[in-house]
Amino acid sequence: MAHANPRLTAPAFARAAQRLGARVVEHAEVMHVERDGAGFVAHTADGARHRGEQLLVCCGAWSNRIASIFGEAVPLDARGPQMGVTEPLPYAIAPSIGVSSPIEAEGLYFRQIRRGNVVFGGGLKGPALPESIRAYVKPDNTLRQFRELRRFVPAFARLQLIRVWSGIEGYTADGVPVMGPSATIAGLHYAFGFNGEGFALGPGVGEVMAELMATGATTTPIEPFSIARLAKVAEPA
Repeated sequence: MAHANPRLTAPAFARAAQRLGARVVEHAEVMHVERDGAGFVAHTADGARHRGEQLLVCCGAWSNRIASIFGEAVPLDARGPQMGVTEPLPYAIAPSIGVSSPIEAEGLYFRQIRRGNVVFGGGLKGPALPESIRAYVKPDNTLRQFRELRRFVPAFARLQLIRVWSGIEGYTADGVPVMGPSATIAGLHYAFGFNGEGFALGPGVGEVMAELMATGATTTPIEPFSIARLAKVAEPA
């Protein structure tokens, strides 16, 4: 299983996009989006307006807020991944290791970084509040993760925890992402609801959506991911 550091990878993608002519605007919360003739206008919290012929909604757990504006509301549950990092040990584990189980509490993934610390996650999720941009780690979840970690690697029996954290992820009702064009509005596209796998799937999703928006079609079969299967379609406001 491969792994990457999102704090390094995401900015690298942004820099690559800028080299190809993209304009990246950071720290600009989108407050409202509307159709404007044949295109779209996004209004941000700083009072700016950003225009485009097409619109891709890929706001993670916040995507339903934008989709609802266009009458395609989707049930989206916000959950907080439970993450932690341990004290350093002598470096010995090169691959990223994941354990899957039908019992959610038994799910776990972990990797050891070069400094020796073990980074882990998986299992039960914690509460997440998109409106206030807050997510929380539940101590019981961390204890369960440590129990599973020690069960899989007995040498971790005396390992000490240094830090825990969480984030905000968007989960669809059927566990399948929303990806593709709007069911009702030309030029509007969606890519969200990746159920905790967005970072891993991001490069492939970006390539598919770029092809779709540039050419009007994609060689990747994404019809099962259509928003039409979930949205309660209504007339746009």
